[in-house]
Amino acid sequence: MSVRVKIQKFGSKLSSMVIPNLGAFIAWGLLTAVGIAIDNDMLRGFITPMLNYLLPLLIAFAGGKMVYDYRGGVIGTVATIGVIIGSSVTMFIGAMILGPLAAWLLKKFDELIDGKVPMGFELIVNNYSVGILGAILGVIGCVWLGPAISSLTNVFAGGVDFLVQHNLLPLTAILIEPAKPLFLNNAIGQGILTPMGTTQLGELGKSVLFLLESNPGPGMGVLLAYMFFGKGTSKSSAWGASVIHLFGGIHEIYFPFVLMNPVLILPLILGGAVGTLVFTLLNVGLVGVASPGSIISIMLMSSPGDQLKIILGVLAACAVTFLIAIPLVKRAGGGDDSSLKEAAKTMNELKGKKSRISSVFESIETFDFASVTRVAYACDAGIGSSAMGATILQKKFKAAGLDDVTVFHIAVENLPTDCQVVVTQEMLLDRVREAQPEAYAIAVTDFLNAPEYDDLIEKVKAAKGK
Repeated sequence: MSVRVKIQKFGSKLSSMVIPNLGAFIAWGLLTAVGIAIDNDMLRGFITPMLNYLLPLLIAFAGGKMVYDYRGGVIGTVATIGVIIGSSVTMFIGAMILGPLAAWLLKKFDELIDGKVPMGFELIVNNYSVGILGAILGVIGCVWLGPAISSLTNVFAGGVDFLVQHNLLPLTAILIEPAKPLFLNNAIGQGILTPMGTTQLGELGKSVLFLLESNPGPGMGVLLAYMFFGKGTSKSSAWGASVIHLFGGIHEIYFPFVLMNPVLILPLILGGAVGTLVFTLLNVGLVGVASPGSIISIMLMSSPGDQLKIILGVLAACAVTFLIAIPLVKRAGGGDDSSLKEAAKTMNELKGKKSRISSVFESIETFDFASVTRVAYACDAGIGSSAMGATILQKKFKAAGLDDVTVFHIAVENLPTDCQVVVTQEMLLDRVREAQPEAYAIAVTDFLNAPEYDDLIEKVKAAKGK
């Protein structure tokens, strides 16, 4: 397993604790923004309890459930209340550690006593094992882990403050922007920046960290370059992609354009750095997570009075990326019809890794397309590009008269699932094959206009005799 895939899997585990709870984060952000804006004591009363208790406990439950189903979620929540009580800062990091850890310990305990519990005592053992182990871990978390994690969090917060005070925060674009097209965006956004940004809210009431990964400006700059200077499929796709990227907040839409011409990482870094510099100079921030990274979400979560300043930062990032990307897109010929389809293959060759594009079709002769009734569309988080791609593919199946085929979206982390075919982005193909090797896997680079969609539908139609 490559280092990239290992990082993706670890990042997915972090983001899988936050992403299912984004609705709660948004609710808290809206209550905070409105409560501060209208100076309402009742709405202000929601801010601290939700931040210090509700959100960390939801993360802990999601982390525990991910490891050991509902029982894991319960013990993860019980254990995490200890670090919350024993700490002086918001315990997102503690929840991400103790939630899965407590569930893992319970799982190991259950494996140890499996087959050794006398008949009729299963229920009492199951309940008391969660209660006793959860209570012990809660006390340990309160006495030792809470203060330790508080100190660690304060160190991280001090590092962030140092970067902000010395205007060095724009340098984070060197790490963030190249990582996004490698599908590490959720790991960075939800796994790292969201917990760290939330720790700033108690002191500052807003955080610029929420804007670093969610800023749509750099990606929009790349899409604009293709809209005006691209060719063929890349040019036509960029127009629709720009709307989805900016207003829908699905940033994965521009990744294939970068994979097609990896040197575009440079304008992305510079654009991201300029956008972050504007944000820090103007002292702006969000009061909650902007997810998905839509300009609409960003405006809703903006600290009162910061909206126009944030738009300036987004426009600055977009303009810098666009201007620097123009000659790079022109030099590459603007991308012909085949370039977009071959984007991931080109990227793999530049990285010195063998492309698996041809392996996608290895099982065509033996796979029974007549058996296809369920198609899973998998992406890193299961709610962004996969949701969009699943909708498009489902409409194509219905238009082809294949009403018995259901297409649904899912996170790669949640595979295997009940399906015969899995569609995913090329960069995630290794993880899909590892998670569900018996399924027919299809890799796409442009989930809006992927030719693989029509190819799959034609094969299913032919096999079903329709």
